[in-house]
Amino acid sequence: MSHTSHFLHLPDDVLAYLLDFAPMNDLESVSKTCNPLRAICGIVRAPYLHELKQEGLEYNATSASPTVSFPQALASLRCRENRWRTMRPIMSSCRATLNDSDFTSYYQKVALYVSRQVVSTVVHGDTSERATYHGQAGEVTSLHAADVPQDLLVLLRTHIGTNMSYLSFLSLREMSPHSEAASPTRVLVTSISPMGYFATPLNACGLRILGPWCAILTTGPHSNVLMLCNWKTGASFKLAGILSDRVDDFNFMNDRALAVIHGASNPSRLILRLYDVIFPSQLCPSGLVALRLSLQLPRIEARVSISPSRLLLPRTLQEQSLRPHQRPCEVFPPNSGIMALSIPLATGGGKARLDIAIDVSMLLSVVRGNNAADCPLLWSEWGPKMSRVFLINEALRATGDVEPLQDVEGYRVAYSTNADVQDTCIGVSEELSCPAAFVLDFSPASVRWARGEVEARRGMRGALVTEASVLRPGRLLAEEVVSYLPYTRTMLDGYLPQHQIRLSRDEVVYPVNPLQGPPLPNLHNVYSFA
Repeated sequence: MSHTSHFLHLPDDVLAYLLDFAPMNDLESVSKTCNPLRAICGIVRAPYLHELKQEGLEYNATSASPTVSFPQALASLRCRENRWRTMRPIMSSCRATLNDSDFTSYYQKVALYVSRQVVSTVVHGDTSERATYHGQAGEVTSLHAADVPQDLLVLLRTHIGTNMSYLSFLSLREMSPHSEAASPTRVLVTSISPMGYFATPLNACGLRILGPWCAILTTGPHSNVLMLCNWKTGASFKLAGILSDRVDDFNFMNDRALAVIHGASNPSRLILRLYDVIFPSQLCPSGLVALRLSLQLPRIEARVSISPSRLLLPRTLQEQSLRPHQRPCEVFPPNSGIMALSIPLATGGGKARLDIAIDVSMLLSVVRGNNAADCPLLWSEWGPKMSRVFLINEALRATGDVEPLQDVEGYRVAYSTNADVQDTCIGVSEELSCPAAFVLDFSPASVRWARGEVEARRGMRGALVTEASVLRPGRLLAEEVVSYLPYTRTMLDGYLPQHQIRLSRDEVVYPVNPLQGPPLPNLHNVYSFA
């Protein structure tokens, strides 16, 4: 007759105490042995999972660490979040000269810099890895690296002589053809049309990456067409169904929802449309695009000109390749985070940007509750409930073409503007302004923490913004805009406007002035908050 293990005869609190010391992946294995141990492992895991939930995160059990226990991971999470909220970096991990290049992407401690035509430098941690991909004669190179899964770099290239547009799939590290790509290049659009592709120019919105899919929006005879290319298999598809109105920008909210900013017939009216996209598969070999909901953005005066708008979404759907020694992966649920919209405005000699942050999960809840045709839901019915107008100001005075709204990661937004400008300011004089960079944190946990700091009168480096943003009717807006999403705002020190800011889960990188000596262009720091 078999006997139960003596280990299980120990009291539950003793077992929980012992399992506290076990690495996370070992605990996951123990939890699969029997029901009593599964319950006890749940007790050990509970504080960590509760903290993640408070942060709006979820636990990825498949990436449990083989060296870190759950109490250690909880301590690391709390420590990191506190550093993020106070923006007090623990180290300066990289400083290098960029040789007049533009900073375009930042992912898992890899900073990517490009010149006007070719990729020039990759910086990893404290070391610089020089890897260059030279363009060929007669070609124009456009880099679209805002969505980089693993070490994939996708270049959208156009040959001037033939007008042929194609994708190049490269390894971010070596700038050589990616080993997992079906082929180094894939033709998408050509004016000669020998392969049956559309003989139309690509939309200026560029390229978006969702997992293995590369997506480009172009114009068809009667509607906009979403072109899909699977970089792993080489398969290409064309999906119609996106309305023919002018497209300013587009991006994927998750693996089914496509967000598109449309310019309506009235030039002062912008519409945010959400489409349901079914990717080609064995069940649906041709794919499908269907309009789900149309949302009206704030109405702007007719005499104000609107440039093509910009839409940024958190990079939560990138593929992740974790190594055994990496810490557990806290990932945002696919429907969480902040969507940021930037609408450039101009009237007379003045310029401004209407920037709006929208809670993605709340927006998707509206989509689930409505299956409307093209009848836009008014801003007053949805905007104040789930959004925040966080900036309306003159465009950043800087050399080079740098967008003020620069990056979104989870619930954090990075943007650049002029210093000492409040949300309700329309503009400031040039004598009193200077370029500055800010990080806005919309995380509910960060807001709760900031409120506690304010109530305790301890003070903090960032500013808690909880009052409603009210932009009065006047020079730019034809209607009052009210929104209530609170956030904390932190100004980054020593920002140089020539380059961009990039956020990750644990780090922020931006160009800075050196602490001593005269300002030198093209210096940057990567600050770690892990």
